[in-house]
Amino acid sequence: MRRLVKSLMPVTRTGALLWAWSNRDRLAEWGSFGVRAVQDVADGNGTDDSRAELRLRTALARNPRTRNIDVGVAVKNGVAVLTGRLTPEAHAAVQDVAVGTKGIARVDDQITNVAPNRRNLLRR
Repeated sequence: MRRLVKSLMPVTRTGALLWAWSNRDRLAEWGSFGVRAVQDVADGNGTDDSRAELRLRTALARNPRTRNIDVGVAVKNGVAVLTGRLTPEAHAAVQDVAVGTKGIARVDDQITNVAPNRRNLLRR
């Protein structure tokens, strides 16, 4: 049984904990989204906004241009509210993904543009 578990989960507990720690902000954001979605369903509100937000978050996570970008996302009545501090290039990429996401009627863009730093320029 242990071999099966090790073959299915080749990451050690320590490795998983280190990954979780380094991604704690993103995990907390996904967790808060999950809590909001469950509350909407429990309150009897439509799940359209939760589905649209899930689609948008998933699209941002899958897109190579927006995968590692820290942006706040919330959807209310079909309006996607985007928050954060991004470079103009990342800002445009996030907007493109948001506009093309099913269930998003309008985008309320509250993202602040910042100048790219040296570390981002060297990463390319």
